[in-house]
Amino acid sequence: MTTHNIQIRKGFRCLGALLGVTLLALAACTQMMSPAAPTQPAKAYIGLFKDNAVAVVDTGTNRVLRTIPIPSGPHGLVVTRDGRKVYVSSDGASTVSVIDTATDRVVGSIEVGPTPHGLAIAPDGSKVLVSGFGANQSMIIDTATDRIVGRVPVAQPHNSAISPDGRTAYVGSQQQGATALVILDLVNKIEIGRVPLDKTPRALDVSPDGKLLYFTVAGADAVQVLDTATKRVAGEIPVGASPHYPLFTPNGKSGLVVSQGPGHLEILNPSNKTVSASVTVGKLPHWIAISTDGRTAYVTDEGSNDVSVVDLGSQKVTATIPVGNTPRKIAVQPRPTVSISLNHFVIALAAEQPKVKDATRLAELHLVADEYYFEPAFLRGTPGQKLKLEIENESATLHSFTIPEQNLDMNIPPKGKVVVEVTFPPSGMVRFFCKFHAALGMDGELLTGDANPRSAE
Repeated sequence: MTTHNIQIRKGFRCLGALLGVTLLALAACTQMMSPAAPTQPAKAYIGLFKDNAVAVVDTGTNRVLRTIPIPSGPHGLVVTRDGRKVYVSSDGASTVSVIDTATDRVVGSIEVGPTPHGLAIAPDGSKVLVSGFGANQSMIIDTATDRIVGRVPVAQPHNSAISPDGRTAYVGSQQQGATALVILDLVNKIEIGRVPLDKTPRALDVSPDGKLLYFTVAGADAVQVLDTATKRVAGEIPVGASPHYPLFTPNGKSGLVVSQGPGHLEILNPSNKTVSASVTVGKLPHWIAISTDGRTAYVTDEGSNDVSVVDLGSQKVTATIPVGNTPRKIAVQPRPTVSISLNHFVIALAAEQPKVKDATRLAELHLVADEYYFEPAFLRGTPGQKLKLEIENESATLHSFTIPEQNLDMNIPPKGKVVVEVTFPPSGMVRFFCKFHAALGMDGELLTGDANPRSAE
C-alpha cells in the first residue's frame, strides 16, 4: 500500500480474508492487471519566491530532486488531484505556469493579467481559481484545456478556497477600506455574497464537510471561524503571533495553522476551538501541505529557507529540508488508496462503513487501542447507561482515552491496560478520542437512539 488509510486500518481484520482471496484470483490474471496506485513516493513542489523557481522534493527521501525555473515571483501553487500537473502563478510576470510532473518541466503558460496572487484548486481537480490581484478579478482555469473559462470581478483578491463540492469559492479581498470575504458561485460565475472585515484577510481553507471556513487576518493573533451556512463569523481560535495559512486535516477532525511570530505549527481542535498542540518549526513559517493519509505535514519556512516535516502523530519535526531562497507555497502530490483495475472491473479497497457495536445489554466491554485507532470505535447504548471499558493498548505508542464532557482523560501506557466507566448521553452522541493522535482519526463515539456515526453521515 502506498498510503495508510485510517478507516482501512479500523476494518483491517475484516478485509484481510477478502484481500487474500482477491490477490489469489488476480495472481492468475497478472497479464490483465494494471495498478492504479502510483509506485513512486509523492513529490512536493515548493515555490521559491526569490529564486524564481520551484523546488521538487522526494517525500520518500526528503531530498530536493531538482529546481524548475519559473517567471518572476512564484506566488500561488497547487497540484491536480491526479498529481499530474502543477500550476504556479508568477506575480511579476502576469502568468500561470503549468508543470508536467512526469518530466518536471514547464509545458504551458497562461496569461492572467498583472500581479496574480494565490491559487486554489477544486477538490475534483477540474478547475483552478486564480486571484488576479492586479486585474481585480478571480479567474477560472479549466485544467483539461488550460484555458480561462470564467472571470468574476473581485477587488484585489489575495488568496481563496473552494468548497468540497467545487461550486462555491471564498476569496479574500484586500481592497483598501473595504476588505471582505467575497463568496462566488463558480457554476454561474457570479458573486453571491460577502462578509465585510475590519482587517486584511491573509489565507483561508474550507473544512472537508464544507460547514466551516478557517481564515486569518493581519493584526489578529487568532484563526477566524466562519459558519458557511449563515455566512457569519462563529468564533475564533487564539493562536501564536501573526498566524498565516490555516488548513484542515483530510478527515476534518483537526486543523493546522502556522504562527509566523514564534515559528510554530499549531494543531487545532475544531470542536472546542482550542490549540491542542504546538510544534516548533523553522523561521517565519508560511504555508502548509499535508500528505494524503493525514499523517505528515510539510511547512515552508521562508525565514530559514527550508521545509519542516512534521509527524502529526508524535507532533514532532522529523526532518528539515533546505530548499532554496524564500520558500512560500507548497503542494504535495495526492496519493490514492489501493485500486486495482481488471479489464472493465475495478476492485477498490476503500473506507468501509463504520460498524456499530451494540452495548445495550452489556455492563463491561473490552476495547482495543492500536496504532491510531480504537476497536470497536462506535458503541450504541441506552440513554444514561453506564459501561465499564477495559482498554488495552496493543501498540508501542502512548495513547489516551479522553471524553472532556465526562471529565475522563486517562493515559494508556504502551502494551498496557486501563479501566474506565463511561456514560451514554441522553441523546445523540458523545465523542471519545486519543488526545495525542486525534488528528490521525483516533477517536470513536458513544451513541444513543437513532444517532449515526458522524463519519457515516
